[in-house]
Amino acid sequence: MKALRFFSCLLLFANFSFVADNGKQPLSDCTVTVKANDEKGIVSPNIMGFNIVYCYESDAGWGSGKGKVSELVKALGTKQLRYPGGTVVTKYHWEHPTGQGWSDTWSPDFNPAKNTDPSVFMDIDEYLGVVEKQKIEPLVGINMGSGMKYNRVQDGVDEAVRLMKHCLAKGVKVKYYYLDNEPYQPDANFTYTPEQYAEAINTYVPAMKKVDPDIKIIANTHPNADLYTKALLANAGENIDYVDVHMYWRYKSATYENWKKEGLMKHRGVSPYNQQNAIFQKIFDAAGYPNIKLVILEWNIGPPGDNNIAPTEAEGALMVSEQFTQFIQSGLFMSTFWPLSWPNQSFRALLNVNAEYKPFKMYDMFALYKDVLGQQKVKSTGTIANLVNLAVKSKDEKTMWVYLINKQQDRPELKVDLALEGLNPKSVSSSAFNASDSSVGGLDVHSLKLDRVGANRYTLQVPRNSFVKLTFNM
Repeated sequence: MKALRFFSCLLLFANFSFVADNGKQPLSDCTVTVKANDEKGIVSPNIMGFNIVYCYESDAGWGSGKGKVSELVKALGTKQLRYPGGTVVTKYHWEHPTGQGWSDTWSPDFNPAKNTDPSVFMDIDEYLGVVEKQKIEPLVGINMGSGMKYNRVQDGVDEAVRLMKHCLAKGVKVKYYYLDNEPYQPDANFTYTPEQYAEAINTYVPAMKKVDPDIKIIANTHPNADLYTKALLANAGENIDYVDVHMYWRYKSATYENWKKEGLMKHRGVSPYNQQNAIFQKIFDAAGYPNIKLVILEWNIGPPGDNNIAPTEAEGALMVSEQFTQFIQSGLFMSTFWPLSWPNQSFRALLNVNAEYKPFKMYDMFALYKDVLGQQKVKSTGTIANLVNLAVKSKDEKTMWVYLINKQQDRPELKVDLALEGLNPKSVSSSAFNASDSSVGGLDVHSLKLDRVGANRYTLQVPRNSFVKLTFNM
């Protein structure tokens, strides 16, 4: 009987060895396959943009386009700076900026004694100087809210026309104009129904296009696609080129624990961000406006909410990296992250204004994407959904970048088998960071070991809750 058991164990061991030797036994936790010749569109350069809130951007920081902030923005490959910001645009009068972002000079109770010194904020000429020097595509907001609230619509239209003529006189041709901000929100200067917002668009746009018929108009709709958007398009679709939807992940419940539990991050908890471009395009098509495209002019993880634990800087950077990766996967044309800086220290911003614009870890995360702007996205697939993957090759086909974000929670690391079909790299380098990074200052970006197991095959160990960028040279 003992001999029989011994023989059975030998047979079992022999079968296991045979399977392993023939490559049928899984040698990794998951496989990521990159098809270098299966091209999926260009990564839009316009996807790397940021919001500047005019009343919080000092002359000292920007240095007329040559200061520290200007150089930091340039180093990221930034293509858009949204001006004058979000809700402040609904109360902003470009000819008489006050530095009081959330107060309107047209209001009967406006208090000029609270105005701030002009050196504390960025006026329109300073903004135009920055975008011109840094070769950044201007993205300028139009205040429609004041005219609606104070029954001065024609004054508002005239103000917008003068703004356009002023930009042209300064030698800056602004292509993209966004009309008000979150018009559906109660904290906007005027809260619109979709029909009211559409009427305002139909009033402003013809006057603006008389100045420059080549401008592109961005309208901001409610994140709930089924309601506000359809009514807006039905009434003003002919005067809209892009629809802006703001996407803050889990507003007031954006905790690291919730991120780990969610799987792929989802818009409004319904469907992943990498599906939103296609979802909204179907809405535009169904409304009869297939040429309208989606843009996202405010996005970030949301605030954690009262009594919740806020993510650390590194945790926030990892969470945002997934959101941004999903936007790239979707083929999104334009996005502007909110905010570039903020007066209170915040892991959700890029720059710390209280420390002479010292970059937060969030800044270092965005720097890891600079290389792929304007390059060719290719097909990449993985056998585990919670290992987010993205592959991009350079247009000259000399470089391939592969991004991996591991949020698989059931094991401390994933052994990843990386198959690169259609290319045979000469060398590879890696840049990685972990959500557990508690270092002082910037991200602890470090290398990760790869083992080459074939002409176009590698294995690597990716820690749980970490980010990896692989750069393959051909």
